[in-house]
Amino acid sequence: MIRRVLLAACCLLFLIAQRVSAHDARPLSVSIIEQQERTYRVDVRMPPSIESSNRPNISFPEGCMVHTGGVREVTDAWAQTLLVACSGLREGLAGQRIAIHYTLFNPSLSTLIRFIPAVGGTRTAVLAPDQTEWSVPPSVNWRTVARDYLLLGIEHIWAGVDHLLFVTGLLLLARTPRRIAIAVTGFTLAHSATLSASALGLVRLPSPPIEAGIALSILFVAREIVRPGATTLARRHPLAISSFFGLLHGFGFAAALREAGLPRNEIAVALLLFNTGVEVGQLLFIFLVLGVIAVVFRLTRTPTPVLSRAESLAAYGLGIPAAFWFFERLEAFW
Repeated sequence: MIRRVLLAACCLLFLIAQRVSAHDARPLSVSIIEQQERTYRVDVRMPPSIESSNRPNISFPEGCMVHTGGVREVTDAWAQTLLVACSGLREGLAGQRIAIHYTLFNPSLSTLIRFIPAVGGTRTAVLAPDQTEWSVPPSVNWRTVARDYLLLGIEHIWAGVDHLLFVTGLLLLARTPRRIAIAVTGFTLAHSATLSASALGLVRLPSPPIEAGIALSILFVAREIVRPGATTLARRHPLAISSFFGLLHGFGFAAALREAGLPRNEIAVALLLFNTGVEVGQLLFIFLVLGVIAVVFRLTRTPTPVLSRAESLAAYGLGIPAAFWFFERLEAFW
């Protein structure tokens, strides 16, 4: 039953991956940095999935003067810098509302927003696609940080189709409950280690080779799936394979955390809860897909020969989008 469930999960992810790029679901990023008293630099980073005619407008409360800069292209995104002077507000932006409006329509993207005052801790929030306003908290505490970074971790893993494809390939290779538990545990421990090391600045690797390597990791597990017999490297040593590539994926997770930033006064809480959010999102994905597909197979009773042929199809479902992402990401090298 587990093997049947995983085969269907691969096919389902293939259909999804045909329609989206691995990072098209990245959130809109808004970083508000207080440079002088009640004077702010606002960096807006827009993923390429936002069309040029539908770029967002950031609205500030009355009492603020906004000087708008031009939109420029950066690595795999569009960016804009605003200068905002809120001399008309006694406490500046703390406790005020900030609104986000799109020119044509809401593209249903989450928003990662940070407020970094000159004095005090960083306020970070992940806004759902239907949330268009944010009230800047007057102060920050560890509970607020824990909640926001937990949600950020869950958001990141669910938006990362490439990470989910790799996890699904691992499950398909492992097959049995015991081996699945071993593979997932190895992947979790490995990416937690490199995520923490990179986020704390102990190890720093350039993003383009990491992203290309993540695509290659999916291609590797796809190749192992279609190889006949049980003597392939991945089938004999699922823990070693999941741990090795988990180190690579951890650097990918750390890129999202670096973009959000770590609050100066709550670094440990933010890092722990972000990593916890990644694990919670990963487990939710595994259990949700397995549960839904198990019910489908129990009702339809798909013949075994069909499932056997579907294994190769599932491997191509992993490998084709991964190959596309690999060559797409090679462009970033230059």
